[in-house]
Amino acid sequence: MKKKYVLKNKTRFTTVIMIMIITITTTFLATTVYGYKESSYKTIIVRQGDTLWDIANKNNKESDIRKYIYEIKKVNNLNDGNIISGQELKIPVLE
Repeated sequence: MKKKYVLKNKTRFTTVIMIMIITITTTFLATTVYGYKESSYKTIIVRQGDTLWDIANKNNKESDIRKYIYEIKKVNNLNDGNIISGQELKIPVLE
C-alpha cells in the first residue's frame, strides 16, 4: 500500500508557493516592461549633393546628430562618411 504524503508544515509550504508566484510574476512583468525593443528603419535613396550630416539633420530632431550619424553608419556598414548618389541607406526611425 502506498503512503500518502502529509504536509507537516503548511505555513512553510504556503510561504514557498507565494514566494515562487511573486518571483515569477515580477520576472514576467519586468521583461515585459523593459523587454527588447526592435528598432525600426526607413529606406532612403541618396540624391546628388546629399551628405550624412544633411540626411541625419532632416530625420533627427531630438538627439545628438553625431550619435545619429554613427547609428546610420553602423546600420549600413559604412566605414567612413562617403556616400554616393543612388545608394540606398537604412535610416533609424526615432520614437
